[in-house]
Amino acid sequence: MEYCREASWYVIRVRSQSERLVQLGLHKKDFEVLNPTYQVLSLRKDRRKILSKPIFKGYMFIRALLDMESHLEVLKTPGVVEFLQNRKGPTPVPDEQVENVRILEKHVGDCFHGTELVVGDAVIVREGPLTGLRGVIDRMNLKTLYIHVDAIPGSVMIEVEPHQVQEEKDKVYSLVSSR
Repeated sequence: MEYCREASWYVIRVRSQSERLVQLGLHKKDFEVLNPTYQVLSLRKDRRKILSKPIFKGYMFIRALLDMESHLEVLKTPGVVEFLQNRKGPTPVPDEQVENVRILEKHVGDCFHGTELVVGDAVIVREGPLTGLRGVIDRMNLKTLYIHVDAIPGSVMIEVEPHQVQEEKDKVYSLVSSR
């Protein structure tokens, strides 16, 4: 099994409804944990309540300098099922994808438009609560762009107003995102 020689982000799969238990257990072991959530309004007969729900049910991010010992320590944490990995071992998540997830976590409600853009263009949000978020235009209509945001362990689609985005200048990101 191959391990990265520097601290990296990894994705772990956790038991259903065990996100909080895993987060507490990993914090006690001095691991940096990211459990991205979003706010949703719960309407009940007698009240309204804002709830935090995980963006990726059953998955969490952990930052660690992974070696055999720390790998085992994470797996021994109650609620942890496994690392997302390939045949070489746990797969590190690029920092820019984790940053996209952090930006998405700050957003509440509907998402946001650009002109002279076409499907497949790499864009970056330049204003609003999602400033700095990078993605690729998946589809569009007159008032809304639907941007595909790369976020491990899945992808997220958001609605953005065209005036809030600009074309991404970095063509490397465009090539990676269009896979």
